[in-house]
Amino acid sequence: MILLLTLALQAQPALGVAPGPLPQAEAERRAAERFADLDLNEDGTVERDEVRARFDFEASADATYAASRQAKKAGDPRPEVRSPQRDWAKADAWFAAVDKDGDGRITKAELAAWLAADRVQTPAQ
Repeated sequence: MILLLTLALQAQPALGVAPGPLPQAEAERRAAERFADLDLNEDGTVERDEVRARFDFEASADATYAASRQAKKAGDPRPEVRSPQRDWAKADAWFAAVDKDGDGRITKAELAAWLAADRVQTPAQ
């Protein structure tokens, strides 16, 4: 039993280091899932407004979670959820980085290429 536990622990990847590259099918599945999440109007491309809307949604969800964490007990009144400012600098920077051909639309191929470049295996900081 101890031998099996020792072997299992040795087979685990080092902490703070991402596992090896994804299999091609899994990488494609994740890219398609991410693209579908961003393509809000389902027209087959992702425009800047769709990215801004997704960033707004994420920021609102984060603000709601942060406000809920401020209550000491479940019965305490919840503090006001402050909507984040509409600062789209991060969304626009991300959009520009992914939209390689600069046509104002992100295609599935552009997103897949950006996601593949983002999978560089480096130790976590």
